[in-house]
Amino acid sequence: MQSEKIVTNSFPKKAPSRNRVILRIENIVATMDTHTTIDLDQLLQHFSDIEKKSNFPGAITKFTKPKATLLIFSSGKIVLTGVRLEDHIPILVDKILKKFKQAGIEIEETPVVKIENMVGRADFATKINLDISSLVLERAIYEPEVFPGLIYKLKKPEKICFLIFSSGKVICTGANNLNSIKVSLKRLASQLKKNGLLGGDKAKTKSEKVPTEMLDLA
Repeated sequence: MQSEKIVTNSFPKKAPSRNRVILRIENIVATMDTHTTIDLDQLLQHFSDIEKKSNFPGAITKFTKPKATLLIFSSGKIVLTGVRLEDHIPILVDKILKKFKQAGIEIEETPVVKIENMVGRADFATKINLDISSLVLERAIYEPEVFPGLIYKLKKPEKICFLIFSSGKVICTGANNLNSIKVSLKRLASQLKKNGLLGGDKAKTKSEKVPTEMLDLA
């Protein structure tokens, strides 16, 4: 397999070749531990954009630049979700720490931040026969009367799971870094190509103005 060639922030005007796939990150979920007990009422008194819902044990705040939702718990743990780029995480951490400081909440230790899940969406731009795929892919589950996509779990890494649709679109979950998604997508493509499941009729694709990459599968 040749070394991967990535064209970052490209917005394809036409479908990729059959040796390439459009890849974009849909959502990154990360956790942050401040090692400090947080007085949620103190936060609520200082900021109108931090709210507490009656059926939720923590407080919620949303940022627009960069876009993300933060779930804040009194234990000092925070969940960041809706993040689109890994580079945005340090920016969001700085933003919430500034809010804590403005509210008089001192964070003495350096917070520990960890990416828990990264959800990617790929588009092979070619139709995939899910009936045959369910027979040739080990650990595949396909029940079209329940769910229109095929569920495929990789053996390595074990947490990676694909949702494969007949349109050629694929959702990848369970990764905690971008490289894992890229490597896993190449393994999936290799399995599909080996069994003649890639390279059929092209599916229609629509370009979207979001950060995308063109991953070389060859």
